[in-house]
Amino acid sequence: MYYGLYMAWAKQITHLEVEVDSEVAVGFLKTEIGETHPLSFLVRLCQDFLSKDWTVRISHVYREANSLADGLANHAFSLPLGFHFFDVVPISVVSLFSEDNNGHVRLRQVRL
Repeated sequence: MYYGLYMAWAKQITHLEVEVDSEVAVGFLKTEIGETHPLSFLVRLCQDFLSKDWTVRISHVYREANSLADGLANHAFSLPLGFHFFDVVPISVVSLFSEDNNGHVRLRQVRL
């Protein structure tokens, strides 16, 4: 998320919508986090970006609603550590990209 905020700010985007499939991460960004928490430094970096002069909306979405992002995150495990920029869709997520582009809907099964 930090690198995404960094790139959006560098590109002078004034309105940004961030959808995250982790309720915990959304909670960290919307509230305070203790200094002793292992992610506090990274959360504060993100919060610094959020406090800049732009409109950023952060919301939780279920993984099924964000399958391309989930696929890219899983693809990242096959890459060396560091920042990666793709100018073409990685082969491992081509089908997810196509489904996302065509508005494919995935159902979420919820136990009642």
